[in-house]
Amino acid sequence: MENKKRTRKKTKKQSFFMTLVFTAAAAFAIYLAVSFFSAYKDINEKKEELAELQTQYEEQVQQNKDIEKTIKENDEAAIAEKYARENGYVKTDERVYIDITPGT
Repeated sequence: MENKKRTRKKTKKQSFFMTLVFTAAAAFAIYLAVSFFSAYKDINEKKEELAELQTQYEEQVQQNKDIEKTIKENDEAAIAEKYARENGYVKTDERVYIDITPGT
C-alpha cells in the first residue's frame, strides 16, 4: 500500500513536471515565432528604406553630373538663371504665365 502511494506521488510529480516543461517549451516557441515575425517586418521596412535612399542617391548623382557639365561649359549665367527660376525670380520685363486650369 505504501508502495502505491509513493508511485502515485512520483507519477503526480512527474506529470506536473512534464506539464511545466511542456508549457515552458510552448511559451518559448511562441516567443521565437513572435520574434521571427517582428524581425522579418523590420527587415522589410529597412529594405523599403534602402530602396528609397538608393533612388535619392541616384537622383543626386544625376543632379551633380548636370551641375558639373554646366560648370565645365563655363556657363555661369545659365547656372544663375536656373537657380533664380527655381526660387521664383524672373527677368526684368519678362511675362510670367501661371496655369490656373482646374486639375493642375
